[in-house]
Amino acid sequence: MIGSKEKQVLADLIDVVSSLDLPMILVGAGARLLIFDQKFGEGRSTKDWDVAISIDSWEIYQELRKSLTTGESPRFNSTKNSHKFIHIETSIEVDIVPFGEIGEPDQEIIWSDSGNSMNVSGFAEALLHAKTTTIDELEIQVVDTPAFMVLKFFAWGDRGERTNKDLEDIDFILLKYEDDERVYSELSEELADGVVDFLDANIYLLGQDICKILQEKTLVEFCSLLNRLIENLDSDEAGSLGYRLKVLQKGICSIYPPT
Repeated sequence: MIGSKEKQVLADLIDVVSSLDLPMILVGAGARLLIFDQKFGEGRSTKDWDVAISIDSWEIYQELRKSLTTGESPRFNSTKNSHKFIHIETSIEVDIVPFGEIGEPDQEIIWSDSGNSMNVSGFAEALLHAKTTTIDELEIQVVDTPAFMVLKFFAWGDRGERTNKDLEDIDFILLKYEDDERVYSELSEELADGVVDFLDANIYLLGQDICKILQEKTLVEFCSLLNRLIENLDSDEAGSLGYRLKVLQKGICSIYPPT
């Protein structure tokens, strides 16, 4: 559940971002709490909140930073990392990922304070397919499940194989996700012909959903990451993460066959 402190953080963030007329979506573990955990069960907890904001230039990003941290009643404090902020009233950390024109031409941003790069592929599609979620009187755009999975894969690719945080979220979604009504209506032929087993059908359908939301360039990059992750895992043992990823891949390939 989302507590009063978290609501206050989101309310203050929405207030500032809306004043600059910038499109924002909730991503990361906070989004998973809202779109998934409340329906399918509890996953990895979070102590901070991640949002992604469509921004045209670094000048506009600096204007956003100034609006968040200065003025008569600043809502946030800056930190040594230019994309992390601390909510003054609650001490909750907020991580802001800028994407859009600011990431052109390669959908990559490079932080000037650290020199670290971040792949922002998939965020444009995530914004396009975001769902409006209401928390009491507060409305916020939240990444949907297929886009959440895409962003988690790109986060894993950025962070490398030394962290299990992103894999935990990916595996949790694949284990818990179900949409049996759509499985019966959309995969009836595949089930009848033995193309996919019923126990794997929800993951297969999720793979199709991922394929449908992505632009081709993003999809090619996503599939490359998926292949890499499958190669790193035991993909033959039923019930393993590697096996589930191969089912996801099979769903994608049913629409976008490999060349």
